[in-house]
Amino acid sequence: MNQEMPLMADALKQLIPGIKTQAQLTAFMVAFDSFRVLVTALIDGNKEQEGVGRDLLSKSLEAVRTASELSAKFAELPEDQKLSSTANSFVAPPTHFLEYDIQKRLLSELSRITTMEELNTWYVSTKEDRDRVVSQSLRNILMDSIRSKKDKIR
Repeated sequence: MNQEMPLMADALKQLIPGIKTQAQLTAFMVAFDSFRVLVTALIDGNKEQEGVGRDLLSKSLEAVRTASELSAKFAELPEDQKLSSTANSFVAPPTHFLEYDIQKRLLSELSRITTMEELNTWYVSTKEDRDRVVSQSLRNILMDSIRSKKDKIR
């Protein structure tokens, strides 16, 4: 794993100590990714992508608000009502600071694969990293992308 990743996770914990749940962290990472899309569009002078980036950023910031509000509501529930996997991400502390970056790196690598042989080699060599993507929403996107890539290059 890239040695800079733990440093980024530590920096994030220090810069935004208010992130208390996995849902908040996931929403933050989506907002950050949306911000990167917007800034890239601004730098490239791509007006169409700039509009997309602004829309994504606005929606993702609202998702941060919603994740925080739901986290607060779930925290008030009695323990016996916090058993579902959905509730867990709104009450559990963020344990997967790195998984979002791992997922994005894997998706980027996957996008460059053009043959079934490359896909098979990549799939075997990335098992450890894929296993680190444990949040269901991030894992679903990754696995769906792998299946889609497999269908496209068959």
